[in-house]
Amino acid sequence: SKFNLRIKKINMQTFTYPFIWKFIYRYGNLVITPLLLLYALSLVTLIDKNLIVLIPFLLSLFILYFLNKSYINFYKLVPYKIEVDDEKIFCSEFLFRDKTVTIFIKDIESISGGIFDGRYRGLMKVCDGKNKLCIGFFDRLTNSSKLVTLILSKVDKKIYDKVIAQIQSATIR
Repeated sequence: SKFNLRIKKINMQTFTYPFIWKFIYRYGNLVITPLLLLYALSLVTLIDKNLIVLIPFLLSLFILYFLNKSYINFYKLVPYKIEVDDEKIFCSEFLFRDKTVTIFIKDIESISGGIFDGRYRGLMKVCDGKNKLCIGFFDRLTNSSKLVTLILSKVDKKIYDKVIAQIQSATIR
């Protein structure tokens, strides 16, 4: 039986990020990447004089790689506007992409990350097993705890029970 049978109907509710977080998520990488590149390039000029400079140079390249890899995944996964009702999650305003994604609650196969894994922070993912779609959101979303509650109240009871067990085991640690 579905857990959502015990919850009353909800009207469409909209969740967005405050301006400052939207700005940071959209343009943070565009500021940090050039700074890291300048730093790495300045270290290149010093490597022939002192080999120990190779360590911060490689570290900056490592950070640059993983930062950009994370941002590319982030751009694909995180919408800036999420609307939820009893049957679906409608996502729009993705960065650099004019697309919308609709995930039907009945098709949600997994929810993970952030509070779903018992952590206070982090990217939370909702995955549609039928259409092989995932969306993500951060706790910085306005009223993110309400969105988490809505999702948990509507998903299949097996998924709900699994997430609650993960949250409880994380708080015991």
